[in-house]
Amino acid sequence: MSGDRTLIRFGTGDEVTVQASEEGLRFLLISGAPIDAPVAWHGPLVMNSQDELRQAMRDLRNNTFIKSAH
Repeated sequence: MSGDRTLIRFGTGDEVTVQASEEGLRFLLISGAPIDAPVAWHGPLVMNSQDELRQAMRDLRNNTFIKSAH
């Protein structure tokens, strides 16, 4: 059983059962093979290392996080 706005990470298996209340239900199910990459997370940013995360924060502050392709 789970509540509102909850993330659940399942292990291996082949079945998920979902039951809605009278008010209905919205949910997102994502599936994929793990890539076994390191994760560094801060707020909305997810990078592979703390160094990359610090650089991304600097880029955000300097308004250079998203670079033009041109």
